[in-house]
Amino acid sequence: MLSTLTKPIACWQQEYNTGNSQVDGQHQQLFEIVNALHEAVVTKKNIYTMQELLECLANHTIEHFQTEEALMMAVDYPEYDIHKRTHDCLLSKVDRLLLKLRDHNTAAVTTEITQFLTEWLAHHIKGEDKKMVQFFQNQ
Repeated sequence: MLSTLTKPIACWQQEYNTGNSQVDGQHQQLFEIVNALHEAVVTKKNIYTMQELLECLANHTIEHFQTEEALMMAVDYPEYDIHKRTHDCLLSKVDRLLLKLRDHNTAAVTTEITQFLTEWLAHHIKGEDKKMVQFFQNQ
């Protein structure tokens, strides 16, 4: 678990539980990484720390999306294509941020980015992911 000194921006809530322990555990890890990235931005950590955290976020996000996509494919989830497109869109945004950081553009990562990531996760979990897990449970 990553520890933070600043107030977390991404706070896990019961309403985010989907009912799938693997998916929920990965979501909680993503929240922790977003909080660590937020702290790095707020406390003005160096570019290498932010880059490391953003790469960690990207790697965990890819792993999580692969988990979800494998689960969807295993049950022939009818909304797989739509769900995957939302995953691909977020990964594209994270990749663009990483490119900016690699070009030493620290201004690319702001609290607006961590707020966006928090809101995206919450919205995606409460909508698409809960719907997906509910479909699994009804099979």
